[in-house]
Amino acid sequence: MKIQLTKDKTIEFNFPRGGGSGGSKAKSDLVGVELFSDAPNGCPTVRLYRKKNTWHLGAADYVNAPDGALPESWEDMRNQPTWELPRHFQAPSAAIAVNSAAGSFGQASSEAILLEMMHGVALVNEPEPATAEPGKRRLGLKSSRAPAPAPKPVQTEASTRKPEFPAEGVPTSENGRRFVVRPFAEEDFHLCASLPEFQSLWLGRLLPEGKRPTASSIQVAESALMASVLAQPSFLESNGNMLVCFVRNESVYFAGYKEGLPVLWRRCPNTRGYLAMREAVIKTLGVEEELVDSVLEDALIDPRPALEPFIHNVLEQLELARAYLSSKHQINVDKIMLLGMPKGVEHWRHSAEETLKLQIIAPAPFDGIQIDKGVNITQPTDFLVALGAALAASEVES
Repeated sequence: MKIQLTKDKTIEFNFPRGGGSGGSKAKSDLVGVELFSDAPNGCPTVRLYRKKNTWHLGAADYVNAPDGALPESWEDMRNQPTWELPRHFQAPSAAIAVNSAAGSFGQASSEAILLEMMHGVALVNEPEPATAEPGKRRLGLKSSRAPAPAPKPVQTEASTRKPEFPAEGVPTSENGRRFVVRPFAEEDFHLCASLPEFQSLWLGRLLPEGKRPTASSIQVAESALMASVLAQPSFLESNGNMLVCFVRNESVYFAGYKEGLPVLWRRCPNTRGYLAMREAVIKTLGVEEELVDSVLEDALIDPRPALEPFIHNVLEQLELARAYLSSKHQINVDKIMLLGMPKGVEHWRHSAEETLKLQIIAPAPFDGIQIDKGVNITQPTDFLVALGAALAASEVES
């Protein structure tokens, strides 16, 4: 999973592996950072270190973003900034999770991944897309974001061949993009992440040479989000068999795990995220924006008329995900983990119990991690992606 940048510097793309413990050579002191998030205070950043088989949170804060924006073309690479983290975040290694409109992350069949790798490349005798067998359900690439614009075809020797399907976890360069693939537990289904080459190089060169931390891992934000459960006590107690609902500001995702490994990743269709819930309360109940938190938490006004359409759609899709895990992977889910909700968890809990007879558990993001004295986190849900980036990167042996 390593990419050589210079003679003495490499970067890695990571996926969650489950358990959060790692091997004897796994990283034990590292920083996780989310770049270009929608957090208004800066880049959510955490420092994790492992001591006596326990993860400790040594620091958590918002860090000023690097100068400039994520490049949108090779020409923008001329504006490469250098970004030095504050001293208390200068661990040996850094896991960078990026929100990129040109990136993608999802589950796919091998045929769909190959078609994505060939997109925009001039091929000789390009094959027709494979179709599913009658009655057999196939899932195409479920990108978390809109697909990136295809680069202009360049006639080279490499462009006259069909790309080879990547080996597990090995970054593959095709069509001006960097792909990393990992098998699902189900045959012929995979997790696939990709970024434009110029963005992966820009991110890898962001931190200064010869100083801590070294950019040892680059991840798309959704992949890091998927790894944020790895230290959760309830996840470990279930032996890694879990259905998780992640609520972000503008989206809702479902993740299924079997024995600690991912077997499902899906964005909830036709559903926005937490900000849409707030907007529904304002519009339906006529409350002012500064009173929304009180409505969601204090029950002075019943918000269910505003929330019911939103929650009902998510619970319907969760029931489909639950059925999928049961039929395809023999995972019988009686609890659903809910992460990323700053306010209003109780309303989700009551709705799930009434409609699905399911229990929703909503742990704090840093449950299972020892928080050092003096670390103060006012909005812990802002740090889920940064936490997941660090946990995923920790499992890659140095």
